[in-house]
Amino acid sequence: MDDAAFWQLIEESRENAGGDPNEQAAELTDLLSALPAGEIVQFDRRFRELLVQAYRWDLWGAAFLIDGGCSDDGFEYFRCWLISQGRRVYEEALADPESLAERAEPDVEAESMLYAAADAYEVETGKPLPSSSVGDPAEPAGQPWEENDLPRRFPRLAAAFP
Repeated sequence: MDDAAFWQLIEESRENAGGDPNEQAAELTDLLSALPAGEIVQFDRRFRELLVQAYRWDLWGAAFLIDGGCSDDGFEYFRCWLISQGRRVYEEALADPESLAERAEPDVEAESMLYAAADAYEVETGKPLPSSSVGDPAEPAGQPWEENDLPRRFPRLAAAFP
């Protein structure tokens, strides 16, 4: 599955769901269930690669400001939400986390997106999705931050989510 096909599935599921993350995961599961098992595995691998690319301190800081705090699990669910918003939002956020000041809402978590491929694979094959070898590195990329530095580092986000 190439990037264009991956992002098309994300966009189609987002449009069909009307902005609801849980509904989007259900829509994505339905779309993936129509694909051959190998493509579902490829989709899951790409999804996890994108999660790793977004495993960065600057994005964690943005998520912290938007949500008013952000645990390890919360940051994973934030990155799922980020992918669920589509290619443009994802790439803009990686280029400049402050771009989320105009896009994000206080609840930026989409945990259910983590399970869409596994659910689709089980529907398609009756078996669990093979484990992916893609996982977060030990530490996020970039420079760690202190909570009191975040408003200075991300003034637009701090203003949008006081």
